[in-house]
Amino acid sequence: MLEGITAGFILSLILYPGTVWLAKVGVSGSPAQVIAVGAAFWLSSLFWLFIAAPGLMMMAANLSFIQFGMHLFAAMVLVYIGVKYFRTRKVERIDDAGSLPAAGALFKTALVQSLAMPMRLPAAMAVLLATGVYINHPPVSDSLPPILAGIVIGLTWWWGQFIFLAACFAKRVPQAITIKSLNKIRPFCGVLCLGLALIVVLLAV
Repeated sequence: MLEGITAGFILSLILYPGTVWLAKVGVSGSPAQVIAVGAAFWLSSLFWLFIAAPGLMMMAANLSFIQFGMHLFAAMVLVYIGVKYFRTRKVERIDDAGSLPAAGALFKTALVQSLAMPMRLPAAMAVLLATGVYINHPPVSDSLPPILAGIVIGLTWWWGQFIFLAACFAKRVPQAITIKSLNKIRPFCGVLCLGLALIVVLLAV
């Protein structure tokens, strides 16, 4: 279960643009709109991790001869994401969301955009491999329930706390402080992804 919690939390963390958008909705929108956006990102992450976990289980069970290649690909994905974060521009404003649609429309838009991100499935699989999920657990169906339960906990932990912060404090905390905090997450994501890439390589050898 611990691996699932870690994977859910980390995948949510590296969805940095989603966290920034949630803060912007918190500044310009209502609590209902914040909840809608946060729920969309939670659901999209859940979707990809619930595909990645059994997919990796089947690959580990039936394609063990490509295990090194799987880990090498995961490391390349994590390096790519890490470098991309270092090249991402800093957040300058969080009050530029403009006129926001209703909560239902925001939910649909955020969900579609998040599901359509091309790197979400490779990132989900790479993060799961970095946790050593099928090194610490045998690749059998009995291992899945605690892993999936952990994923739900990890995702809910991250998005739940940020929904609360954005809904209750985004309008109260000075924007300069929020922007500074968001800009600290960006390089941390880069370092984290590079560190996970190294872990994946070490797990493969």
